[in-house]
Amino acid sequence: MLPESVYKKLTEPSSVALVGVTSRTGLGSNSPLEVLLKQGYQGRIYPVNPKGGEILGMRVYTTLLDVPEIPDLAVICAPRDAVVELFGHCAAKGVTVVIIIAQGFLDGDEQGKLMQQELFEQAAKNNIRMLGPNTLGIVNNYHHFCTSFMDFVNPVKPIGITCQTGTFFLGASQLCTGIGIIVDTGNTTDISVTDVIGYLARDPRLKVINIHMESLRDGTRFIEAARDAVALKPVIIYKTGVSPAGLLAVSSHTGSLAGEDRVFDAAFKQCGLLRAVDIEEIGDLNKMFCTFSGIKGNRIGLISISGGAGVWAVDACTRFGLEIAKFSQATIERLDRLFPKWGHCANPMDIWPASMFHGYHYCFRQALEAYMEDPEIDAVICMTGSFLAPEEDFLDITGIIREIAGRYPEKPVVVSSWGNYYRYYEEELEKDNTVVYYFSVDRAARALAGLYKYHHLIKNKERGPVILPAHPGQSEAAGILAGKTGNLSQADAFRLMEAYGIATARWGQARNLEEASVLAAQIGYPVTMKILSPDIVHKSDVGGVRLNIQNARELEKAFTAMHTEIEQKQPVARLDGVIIQEHLTGGIELLLGSKRDSTFGPVLAFGAGGVFTEILDDISLRIPPLSREEIKTMIEETKVSKIFAGARGTAALNLELLIDCLAGLSELMLANPAISEIDLNPILACSDRVAALDARVILGNQREPAEKDTER
Repeated sequence: MLPESVYKKLTEPSSVALVGVTSRTGLGSNSPLEVLLKQGYQGRIYPVNPKGGEILGMRVYTTLLDVPEIPDLAVICAPRDAVVELFGHCAAKGVTVVIIIAQGFLDGDEQGKLMQQELFEQAAKNNIRMLGPNTLGIVNNYHHFCTSFMDFVNPVKPIGITCQTGTFFLGASQLCTGIGIIVDTGNTTDISVTDVIGYLARDPRLKVINIHMESLRDGTRFIEAARDAVALKPVIIYKTGVSPAGLLAVSSHTGSLAGEDRVFDAAFKQCGLLRAVDIEEIGDLNKMFCTFSGIKGNRIGLISISGGAGVWAVDACTRFGLEIAKFSQATIERLDRLFPKWGHCANPMDIWPASMFHGYHYCFRQALEAYMEDPEIDAVICMTGSFLAPEEDFLDITGIIREIAGRYPEKPVVVSSWGNYYRYYEEELEKDNTVVYYFSVDRAARALAGLYKYHHLIKNKERGPVILPAHPGQSEAAGILAGKTGNLSQADAFRLMEAYGIATARWGQARNLEEASVLAAQIGYPVTMKILSPDIVHKSDVGGVRLNIQNARELEKAFTAMHTEIEQKQPVARLDGVIIQEHLTGGIELLLGSKRDSTFGPVLAFGAGGVFTEILDDISLRIPPLSREEIKTMIEETKVSKIFAGARGTAALNLELLIDCLAGLSELMLANPAISEIDLNPILACSDRVAALDARVILGNQREPAEKDTER
């Protein structure tokens, strides 16, 4: 997090120098001075341009060095090739916070990348904090401050935003519904989202935080900052660059490589961030959080002008995890009298039949008031028509909804309508900030689900840092890893797992047939035999794996056949003997693994294992360190976990043993940065035992082709 003094200078400066500001004014001039004056900024402004003179009646200084004070903030708005020199002027003047607008640095050519590195080094040397390059900078509507060179529609809303593109910045009125404070981090050379979200979360003027993210440099710090922020305010994140084509676009736009999206998704979930799946969801959630301070539960009451629309709403609510409320007896008795004999009071309520007898306005009022007074209903979705112009519309119930909703602020009311005049309904209903309108009932249900999720599943969840003591097996693990590179041998991989308490199927290493026979007898048949060789990556491809060996005679035949086949297929391979391992059957095949991500560090994986791992794609991810409760939640996210309690006559698994394995794996990765990847597939889980049947460990960056030995 930035020092508070830096954040204040960045977002609420008492004085600002516009270094390299254009002398042009008027339409199309792209003058940040004009925009700043239009915003009504009350601080001291120092335009700087080598031509000097005046702009808009203000004195222009030929160099920043001539400005009569050290401004709180310098905004360099000159072309790229002048930026490094002007940044040097900022350093000489003693300016400590600088925004660089220009593009073409890390997001440009090789020269630009070198220039950005030079700026970074100058900033570090002179204790300057830098926003950008390639940024529009700051909007602080509470301070009437804006550094954009483009004028744009900028309505005030209690929303704090960070973004990595000017499009999000300039389009915030549409994408986010408005701005309280926005910080465009641009190329994030120095100041990043991690540095500012804590301040946005603590600003009492803001109700919700938005993050637009293309890439992330400091994953561990971000997780800490995000956890802190969500305890104070809902944080909505929109991550772009998730498709293969999008990843290429991110690389060219920000000069950074994006990590795998499912790793980002796991990190966001772990932090408690609400991830928007599309642009519309950002604005939908913002409206919800800016209007309602909470929601009692997830039981929804539905009032509709149409029976079919009520079914749509039920489907939408169910899809997003909301429940259809059951009426209290008082509500049933109150509303049943409205309906004809062939009709009935139910949720969802189609009030049109009742309206034919008593009038639409009367019936809608009666229904909504009953819903608002019913303790079994936590929120209400109203569906109506917006088919006619306001002066002709006998169905216009906007006033009734606003009036009733205003009397019950603790119970959210959202509205969706159909017809060409929906914009009128939206404007009318949202006048008092007591009702939220959505174009579709699906978006209404999704936004209500977000409100419920934050207040009941995220806000008060314990997300404190997990402190892990040194593992007693670390010294043994360090000895196994010492001097090793590339892929560990199967024997070393098994020893490494066992050092951290991750059980393996009973095994031993044999140099020849005689030792293999002794080992097999000790372990007990049936056994599996695997070749040990530093030159053989895919053991199965050269006949280096023999399964389900039942007795000594089969072992001798398998040993001879294995070596004969290897000699034919890979004659120069060095052979270090074989692994003899108990052959286990039954249980559930699982995958446990970890990969060191360039952004977040070790990432823990759990899910369905065996030969169909990629096809099933049933994997849950987390970023260590993890509490046992978080590991349990991670397990429960997978489909395969649904059978752990026992299914179709099978015994229930010992979940604690599985949690032990995942905890040990995460601790092993955290304590040993030399490990880049671990893959335990399959690991066999039974009622009384969890045992790894295969282990692959890759060290450093020397990633070799994956070895796919399996017991199935």
